[in-house]
Amino acid sequence: MILMYDKKDGGKVSLRLREVDIGKVVTLGRGREAVVRIEDEKCSRIHAAIRYWDGIFVLRDMHSNNGTYKNGQRIEVTRIMPGDVILVGETEIRVNKDDISGEDTIIVA
Repeated sequence: MILMYDKKDGGKVSLRLREVDIGKVVTLGRGREAVVRIEDEKCSRIHAAIRYWDGIFVLRDMHSNNGTYKNGQRIEVTRIMPGDVILVGETEIRVNKDDISGEDTIIVA
């Protein structure tokens, strides 16, 4: 699965998530401790987390100030799939199929 978003400076970020290490969590946020750092004032330090669990990717809001949204709906915990759009702060993250080569890789399970 590929997560893609545009940075405030015009750059683009593309990250590959893979089903490998069971139990690994990928955190999204603006803090230094986040695995995926998002430069967005409306994003909490640890805003959301993605984990591969029981054969699916699961997105969880980490008690963020502004909430986490999937396809326009505020979520607490939800499955994510290609075609979904995740909103953290003011940053839209598009979830795509893993058919693109050359992006950074994050191992998730």
